Amino acid sequence: MTESSEQARGTREQALKKRQQRRQQAMRRRRRILITSLVLIAVAIVLVVVMLLRTVLGGSFAEETALTLAADGSVTFEEVVDFDKDTYSKSEMKEFVKNMVDSYDGAGEVTLDAVAVRKDKAYVTVTYDSLDTYVEFTGYPAYSGTIASAKDAGHSFDLTFNAVDGGSLGDIVSASEVTSDDSRKVLILQENVVVHVPGKLDYVTTNGIAVRDSSTVEISPVGDNADAAVEAYIIYE
Repeated sequence: MTESSEQARGTREQALKKRQQRRQQAMRRRRRILITSLVLIAVAIVLVVVMLLRTVLGGSFAEETALTLAADGSVTFEEVVDFDKDTYSKSEMKEFVKNMVDSYDGAGEVTLDAVAVRKDKAYVTVTYDSLDTYVEFTGYPAYSGTIASAKDAGHSFDLTFNAVDGGSLGDIVSASEVTSDDSRKVLILQENVVVHVPGKLDYVTTNGIAVRDSSTVEISPVGDNADAAVEAYIIYE
């Protein structure tokens, strides 16, 4: 074999080795891409499963009983109560709540969003299409509207109010200042509960109301009777 033939063969072998190396590199890249894709798919599946489990189990729950008034007038009530497994079972409690909602035959709409028992707590979330439906279903007195409409409905504003400034309780103000703009919105409740309103708090009555932030208050009993509830006026815009 001539020297030129050997050189040609060496050149071909080098070219072949380079092609093999490129193929191996390409295969390694494909494996990395495949593994990465499989990991992403697995993560997506886990997230979907978690979301489905939350839906089946009733989702996440509030840490305390709270009433939320939405801008469209609907009301969501999240209730957290002690659960005594010696008194009734989980299934009995869930069936009881479901039957209560199903038995409602009023003009409004009541939706059971979630019900669950976790450890020693029971969690129930119900949405009402309006505050009137909430009042009809629960029996708790309440009113929502403008100050003008509240007056027309017979609600008195001859009360003592605190201003709310930046989400904190401010100075005591007169009723005339509160009602100077009767287009402001008012929520009137007689229930010990945390309340979220769809706007910025302006004034609250001074009887047992703590301001948590610019749209949240807590109504607490006044005196030694934990079941007694004062009538609270929450003014917001």
